[in-house]
Amino acid sequence: MAYDDKAHRHDHQVKVRLDDEDFLELKEVAHELKLQHSVLAREIIRAALELKKEQGLLPLINEKKLRA
Repeated sequence: MAYDDKAHRHDHQVKVRLDDEDFLELKEVAHELKLQHSVLAREIIRAALELKKEQGLLPLINEKKLRA
């Protein structure tokens, strides 16, 4: 039972930051890579931060600001 509670909390912590479609896609990719989805989300965030360090910006975020 403790695992179910932990898994639910784990899902909730990641899901609240994504819409349903993105969350499902994240879980599918994580499953393919045999990772927990929160681990994959953390690695994606780290990659984005590294990209920002290297390029000085996050392209997708800056593109959205330009269109607004």
